[in-house]
Amino acid sequence: MLYYLCERITELRKTFGITQSDLARRLDVTRSSVNSWEMGLSIPQLKHIVEMSKIFNTTVDGLLNTSQRVVIDITDLSEKEQQAVFGIVDCLKNKAEQQ
Repeated sequence: MLYYLCERITELRKTFGITQSDLARRLDVTRSSVNSWEMGLSIPQLKHIVEMSKIFNTTVDGLLNTSQRVVIDITDLSEKEQQAVFGIVDCLKNKAEQQ
């Protein structure tokens, strides 16, 4: 979820012509909080996700981009195996971006 959310916040904010500082003011958070969300370093609180969905005129699902998300349960894999899966996914995403 975090990967999609950080990209989606950035995409919608830029589409609406809102700066990080503007969004931060509207959400009553710091600009560094917004920056941290967009960089994928932290996740906004649910109340901020709901408010952003209103600001960006979308649903919470639209903000989380769940319609394009695929969920695969890898919880029964070891940490090393999980990291291998993440590495493969990142590699495929990078390949797709280069094409």
